[in-house]
Amino acid sequence: MTMDDAARSDDDIVGSVLEGRTRDYEILIRRYSQRIVLFISRMTGDSDDARSIAQDVFLKIYESLPHYRRENNFSAFIFKVARNMTLNFLKRRQRTVLFSRLLGRDLDRAPFRQDPPRLSELEQGEREGELTRQLRLLSEEQRLALVLKVYLEFSYRQIREVTGWSVPKIETLISRAKSRLKKSLRLQESGGEAVMQAREQ
Repeated sequence: MTMDDAARSDDDIVGSVLEGRTRDYEILIRRYSQRIVLFISRMTGDSDDARSIAQDVFLKIYESLPHYRRENNFSAFIFKVARNMTLNFLKRRQRTVLFSRLLGRDLDRAPFRQDPPRLSELEQGEREGELTRQLRLLSEEQRLALVLKVYLEFSYRQIREVTGWSVPKIETLISRAKSRLKKSLRLQESGGEAVMQAREQ
């Protein structure tokens, strides 16, 4: 991304794409891909799934650009799509596991295999792997609020724009999620608190 590209607003780039300069969409992909993959991987616990879903997200966003209202709020727009597609994926995965159990099938065989979370265990080590497993035990709403606040450093206003929830609800979800994780992981003051403490904005 060039200096000129970095200075352009999201809405300016969207307008350029809609005017026919479709290659400019790559600027938005580079601008958001890392955060989108991080968000999805924290929600699903699997880096391979995250990259696959992220590709679908950017394709969906591209197809939806004509319907996007250019109000300097592209970040909320793209994360809403990522949220919806990730939650749909998690529901499908849950139904697949349930269906496999009803059939008495071996979960280690395709197409019913549910791979364990690999991103944290391979890249971050045993402690991070345990955090990923515990994140998956949270309710979808608690996990979504916590990931947006702690890992993506969204403000409460930004989380509200993505989810449609009130600020008090967001605060409650984050508080309960952090409390449950701290209890489950028995976090030490020196290490875990730094990871779990969200920035107040």
